[in-house]
Order: sequence, then C-alpha cells, then structure tokens
Amino acid sequence: MIRFRVNGEQRDWDGDPALPLLWYLRDELALTGTKFGCGIAACGACTVHLDGEAIRACVTPVSSAAGKRVTTIEGLSREGDHPVQRAWRDARSAFRGWTWRWMPGSSPTRTGPAPRWRAPR
Repeated sequence: MIRFRVNGEQRDWDGDPALPLLWYLRDELALTGTKFGCGIAACGACTVHLDGEAIRACVTPVSSAAGKRVTTIEGLSREGDHPVQRAWRDARSAFRGWTWRWMPGSSPTRTGPAPRWRAPR
C-alpha cells in the first residue's frame, strides 16, 4: 500500500504502483484541474507539486508519491480564491474553446519565481 497526502488529506493506494499520478488524481480522486496534454512531460498541463517541487504527473508513477505531499491546483484554496485559481478561471472564460495546456501546468501551485524548464536533448 502506498500512503501519501493529496492537498492535505491522507490517501492510501493499493492499486498499480506504476499508475501515472495524473490518472490517480483525475480518475480516483476526481481532481480534474490537473490536465492531460501530451503524455510525455513536455507541455506542462499535468504539473503538480510533490513536496513543493514541480513535477509532471503524466510520467510520475503513484509510487513516487509514497510518504510525500502532492498539491494540485484544487489544493491551493478550498474556496477557489487563490490568485492562480482566479487567473485560470478568468483565462478559461476569456478563451473558451481554446486549449491552454501550458497555463495550469505552468503555475498550478507556484507562488515564487517561474521554474526554468529545459527541453530534453
């Protein structure tokens, strides 16, 4: 059994330890703010924080979360009033129909300076 915290709540997972964290969050917990984009960790739509470090949930197995804290965009504020949540909601309203894969992944849980991502070589 894998035990970890998601948005402050303890969770136990007794399923496939290789399941991508993205699908655990979306399918098991119905936390759909974390998006599927490319499936290869390139677009950032699936970015969450694991113990405060930005990771790509589409390529991170649930087993990597053992004993750690996962924070999704929903975990920033239960009321939905965190500046990042408001900005994402406003952007989605202004650009309904567009796919802004980079936006939730670029800053779902960040409050400091933007991370510097490097393209795979």
